[in-house]
Amino acid sequence: MAFRLVNSGGAVLDPAFVNLSASGTVWPGSLVDFVRGGTGGAVVNASSELSTSTMVFGVSVDYAEGASNTFVRVIPINSSQIWEVDCTHAATTAQVGLRHALSALAANKARFIHNTGTDVSTGVSQFLALAMTGLTTGSGKLIGRFVHYTGQVIPVNSTVFLQ
Repeated sequence: MAFRLVNSGGAVLDPAFVNLSASGTVWPGSLVDFVRGGTGGAVVNASSELSTSTMVFGVSVDYAEGASNTFVRVIPINSSQIWEVDCTHAATTAQVGLRHALSALAANKARFIHNTGTDVSTGVSQFLALAMTGLTTGSGKLIGRFVHYTGQVIPVNSTVFLQ
């Protein structure tokens, strides 16, 4: 199943898609990184366990293999969305409230969360588990949201904006 949008965080029932050029293999329901630069311009490629929260852009709706000049539809992620995701390990209630990393255990690695009983605090893209669905045996499913980098926050009462 991979990543499935459960709630868009607003009145919009259907998510907006962005058509982006794919690089490499991208699977439906997998996370993709937004990559800028090079001669090809901006592209998306499959996320991995090394993807940071500033790299992960969205979830692909389409499949592309060895892509070059192939476009895929992507749902951009934001922190108000709720997602259901497949896990590489059995899901337990002890994992709820923790941040989890992406998995690198399968060929289509961008479609799973590497869920453990340990909170992932830095470095990699993070998925904050809010609830558990399904059975606790085998690979389970977690419901949660992405901890996404939003830039530096300036307090509302701040009087110093530029230095």
